[in-house]
Amino acid sequence: MTPHPARRAACAIPAGLVALTLLSSAAFAQTADPLISALQERAQDQMVTREVTLTDLGVDAPVVFQGMDARRDIYVPVPAGVPLSDARFVVDADYLRGDGGRTTMVVSVDGNPVFSRRLEGEQGTANTTVDVSGKPRPSGFLRFGIAWSSVIGEDLCSDERAIGNVLKLLPTSHLIYSYNASYVRDLSTAWSAMPGAGSVLVAGGTLAKESFDTAWRLGLAVENAGKRIVVKTLPSVGDEVDVSGLDVPASLRVIAPFSNFVGANTYRLRDQAEVGALLLLPSSPIGADIVVADPILLSQIRSALDALAGRMGGPAMAAFNDWRSKSASLGNAVVATDELSLQTLAGRPVIAVGAGAGAKAAQLFDSFWRGSISAGNVTVRSVDAKPTPRDSIPLSTFGNAAGNLEVLARGDWVVNFDLAAATGGTSLPNRVNLDVAAAPGASTTEPVAAVFLNDVLLAAKRLDATGHPEHLSAAIPVYALGARNTLRVTFQRQPVSDRCRETPQAFPVAVLPSSNLELGGSVSGADFLGVISAMAGGGRVVIPDTYLSTARDSVVRVVRAAAAAGVPPGTASTLDVNPPGMPFKVSGSFLGLDVPAQGADLKAHVEGDRVIVGNDEKARILDITGLKNVALVQAVHADGSRGILWQSIGPKPMTPQKAVRLSRGDVAIVGVDGTLIEVSASGAAPGTVRVPETEGAVATLQRLWQNSAEWGLPLGVGAAAVFFLLLMRASYVRRRGN
Repeated sequence: MTPHPARRAACAIPAGLVALTLLSSAAFAQTADPLISALQERAQDQMVTREVTLTDLGVDAPVVFQGMDARRDIYVPVPAGVPLSDARFVVDADYLRGDGGRTTMVVSVDGNPVFSRRLEGEQGTANTTVDVSGKPRPSGFLRFGIAWSSVIGEDLCSDERAIGNVLKLLPTSHLIYSYNASYVRDLSTAWSAMPGAGSVLVAGGTLAKESFDTAWRLGLAVENAGKRIVVKTLPSVGDEVDVSGLDVPASLRVIAPFSNFVGANTYRLRDQAEVGALLLLPSSPIGADIVVADPILLSQIRSALDALAGRMGGPAMAAFNDWRSKSASLGNAVVATDELSLQTLAGRPVIAVGAGAGAKAAQLFDSFWRGSISAGNVTVRSVDAKPTPRDSIPLSTFGNAAGNLEVLARGDWVVNFDLAAATGGTSLPNRVNLDVAAAPGASTTEPVAAVFLNDVLLAAKRLDATGHPEHLSAAIPVYALGARNTLRVTFQRQPVSDRCRETPQAFPVAVLPSSNLELGGSVSGADFLGVISAMAGGGRVVIPDTYLSTARDSVVRVVRAAAAAGVPPGTASTLDVNPPGMPFKVSGSFLGLDVPAQGADLKAHVEGDRVIVGNDEKARILDITGLKNVALVQAVHADGSRGILWQSIGPKPMTPQKAVRLSRGDVAIVGVDGTLIEVSASGAAPGTVRVPETEGAVATLQRLWQNSAEWGLPLGVGAAAVFFLLLMRASYVRRRGN
């Protein structure tokens, strides 16, 4: 029977729909398959690539090697206990060879020589790339070393001094390596994986006071660890971001919104999905090492990733969620206010810090407690910055400098320490005690050990060089101290043997672990060092509320100012926010940035772009107009308290890009490159060190006994001579009596 025409049409419609559906599904599968494959590829790739330059480590100028033998070790941070992949060190160096002779450069990694080259010609480059072993380094540091040798004469007795033979290691030298993010399983390892320029990510827009407080404390903790801090804010739709260094993987270059970033230097974000894309790519400009995980930032990240998920479509959702969980787990995390959590963002591990945990986290990441956080999530209820009272600090706690040196002519042992972090707010160092040992050499000339603090010579001593410990002690004057300090012990030996009968050889010297800094000093006066002394036990940081809406620059500004003033980042310090222009009431030690202090005895004033130093109109130290991009910093007294006021000059506040050093004066002009000038506007001499009572007869007798080797022999010889003369006199008297 023939179907009714209407029934035939009704049957034909479902068949057409089925055919159309099948064709559409096949076409979508062909479109979705590359997307799914790309997302699966990204989820499996967890490699993080780092580049650490010497500039990131604070080496701003070329490291110069000269003389007949010079050596230097540089410690480069790497993830502790994590295997490295494709690791290599790129050496950028050049040399001068005006005095001729034989000149040689040797490169070593972890003490193992890996490259040597003989340098010829009057000048040239010594660039090279050396492969680095991928073995895990439990210390978290790779030791890169360069040795330089310059031999002028063929005769062993020749004078080898040559000022024209010089090797310069340039700050652009760098280490490149990759590591698998899955190996970073605890917070301690994540901290060690931070590069030389560590970054902190905060929410976009105006920060809450609690979040700003956590951000500056974490930034100061990073800089106290010898790194540089960079603050990033999460961008919003309409913001322009720098994508010049963004490497979009080949599998994503044809997929929107990732394809929008290809070939661009800067890009203006058009929607939330593009923000989400930046949160997943490993080389993202908003990738970070530490995140202030307040509810606002977590919500912003989650919204951006959800918007990107909506662009991926249904069939690719499972693959996208897998990639998201591995590369941006922070987008699904809930971080309590006092919690530290290990998460991922932009394909690399990040330390997520609760909005109220900044002070505790800063103390927890100090070198004393850091090893205890061998977990991915911890809740910090309390942590003490100084768990045990102490009157001395071992020098071995300050850095990774090797205690043993092979010295032919000269060798330097160097450690750096932050004053507030080192002393824990107890008191200032007043004496350095060194225990050193030196092996005997072929030369009869005794080696010399000289002690420098911030390039100020404290003491020097000829060593017996018998291989046994020898003691060297020196008082630390007030003018040698700073908020950041460098202690250097220089060993010098005579490289030529007696009568030139032996070839000069390097012999070991050592700074022993018992070497320490004695505490007990304090500083009087209202200069910068006096404030730093008072601030070591904690202080008050006061900022205007306008800083909360400009966090990317203002957090770094607070970090650099706090580091210069010696403000500890832990729980001993507080943060206050004031309306602009309203004076704050002084209590205790303080650091005020762009806010006036009630009752402060100002030595300098700012009027727009005019700076006036000196209160006497007829005898002003400085009166200048037209300054910009600088700040006036001065130490002041107010209501019995000491503090530092930081005042921006010009229409836009300046943020230093380098460390600011304050020491002997009470007024300074600070620029982008740090301290420009420092003067004593009050005309008073720098404050004097107050030493403990043991700096009397007891300490004098103790030091005399410790240095008995220097006076014992002459005294013994003198006593024997007197005794011999007395015997002769007694014999003479007896003969006269008979």
